[in-house]
Amino acid sequence: MSEAAIRTFEYASSLDLIHNSDAEIILFEILLDSLCKEGHVRVATDYFDRKVEKNPCWVPSVRIYNILLNGWFRSRKLKHAERLWLEMKKKKVKLSVVTYGTLVEGYCRMRRVERAIELVDEMKREGIKSNAIVYNPIIDALAEAGRFKEVLGMMEHFFLCEEGPTISTYNSLVKGYCKAGDLSGASKVLKMMISRDVFPTPTTYNYFFRHFSKCRKIEEGMNLYTKMIESGYTPDRLTYHLLLKTLCEEERLDLAIQISKEMRARGCDMDLATSTMFTHLLCKMQRFEEAFAEFEDMLRRGIVPQYLTFHRLNDEFRKQGMTELARRLCNLMSSVSHSKKFCQIHTMLIEMRHDVQGENLYCRRLK
Repeated sequence: MSEAAIRTFEYASSLDLIHNSDAEIILFEILLDSLCKEGHVRVATDYFDRKVEKNPCWVPSVRIYNILLNGWFRSRKLKHAERLWLEMKKKKVKLSVVTYGTLVEGYCRMRRVERAIELVDEMKREGIKSNAIVYNPIIDALAEAGRFKEVLGMMEHFFLCEEGPTISTYNSLVKGYCKAGDLSGASKVLKMMISRDVFPTPTTYNYFFRHFSKCRKIEEGMNLYTKMIESGYTPDRLTYHLLLKTLCEEERLDLAIQISKEMRARGCDMDLATSTMFTHLLCKMQRFEEAFAEFEDMLRRGIVPQYLTFHRLNDEFRKQGMTELARRLCNLMSSVSHSKKFCQIHTMLIEMRHDVQGENLYCRRLK
């Protein structure tokens, strides 16, 4: 509702309390920022241009330019972003580290890290000190591309800054090394950050768990999980999801049950994908009562199971002669409004299949 937002701003600006005050500028920045984040960068730019035309003496702040610049980069409109950048230089807008950080992040997002590095050199010539806003996107892009020698060179410059690397910096490095399958490099980063009193977060460890999950390395994943707990770190929901995914894929049911219990004890619930894998594994291992309980728990938590899961459990229950459990399962699925038709269709298909099987048997006997 971009037009309504603009009208609201104009009404607020007409009030004596706000007109020609700092509050009006703040509201204008909020308006442009909101429009840009909602993808209406063209609307924001046009409205900004109209405001400049109405009041040629008005000098927009660098914050306003930064908002529009970020908007064009978020929309992946590089030509528009570069045009605005040239306009800012032409108008001799006093650039800030945030301006350069916006440019650097934008270029890195569009895989033009060389241009981002050039901007760091330009900043130095302008006498603007770099910080994490500038360095982090470059380090993330270089690590993502596996260009670790260049990353280490950039880190040396970063260490000279007053603030130095942040947790985001180290997480980018760990992510890059894990993606490249270099766990030794990732572990060295872990030791480096701890030695500098920057302590890992669950996000840091989850990059290791992603690698273990991808490579199906159960023992390594469980060892790291144990070390995390012993060191006083609390795994998050993603940690448990990655562990459970690996354990279910490798059919390690006992460990999967153990992790699921610990996960719930820490107040984390499974998502649809993890619950589905866990339920299917319980069913495959003929732990039917537990599979039904997991299915029931999904509904209790407001998660609608996939129809495939219902179909699989229902078939298995009927094959095992567990008709009462199958009936309860159908009742559960029918309790979900949009599942009633599925259950009716499924019942009809079963009846049709039985009719067809009976007819085929009758025809074979006739032959």
